[in-house]
Amino acid sequence: MAFLQGMGYKLDIVFVIDSTGSMGPIINEVKSNALTLGDRLKEGLEAESKMVSEMRVKVVDFADYASEGDEAIRQTEFFSLPDQKAQFEAAVNGINIDMRGGDIPENGLEALYSAMCADWVKIRPGEKGRHIIIVMSDAVPLHLHERDGSIGYPSEDIPADVAALESIWSEKDAQAASTELNPNAKRLILFVPEGRDAAGHTWDTLATWENTVLNPINPAAGLGEIDLDDIIKEVVRSF
Repeated sequence: MAFLQGMGYKLDIVFVIDSTGSMGPIINEVKSNALTLGDRLKEGLEAESKMVSEMRVKVVDFADYASEGDEAIRQTEFFSLPDQKAQFEAAVNGINIDMRGGDIPENGLEALYSAMCADWVKIRPGEKGRHIIIVMSDAVPLHLHERDGSIGYPSEDIPADVAALESIWSEKDAQAASTELNPNAKRLILFVPEGRDAAGHTWDTLATWENTVLNPINPAAGLGEIDLDDIIKEVVRSF
């Protein structure tokens, strides 16, 4: 079923997924539903009278630069749905989690920054659209630059700290000009654990950002308690 061209919302979604071994259940669910993801999102939005004219999806998966080197963060291109659903399925099925990760936390904040810098669809004045980032992890994130010196870590390209990252998200910083996020369309949806570890690693600070929703998960259960319908419901609520 083709989307209505020239009408409705332009929708871009980037899934930022922790691809260490414990995340197998949610990654496998995304893989098994890749072919139907576009239709399910469209149906969920249309049930709330939100029409979609264009939809694209992209995946950024992450682990830890200390163990994975320059393979710590991997990303696909954007795929247009439904036309490129087979290519999207192939790309998602190529996400291999075997032997990735080790100790926690992981480089989730760097992966989020990679998503923020994606080549988002242009939303012109008068057009409706959404730029949505969905982060899924059962571990707290490393501090930005904590892996400076690790193989592949892009030190010069990474914001100084989480405050600088928030300034880019909220466009309070000149570096925001380097992202193509639309200030009126951007949304951040977090499926991550609450709290912080002894070293202060936490996602909680991001919950205070504008246009952000935190869905706390139980690290002991991982993302096994979250299914694709929960994710689709959060996307619909973000409109």
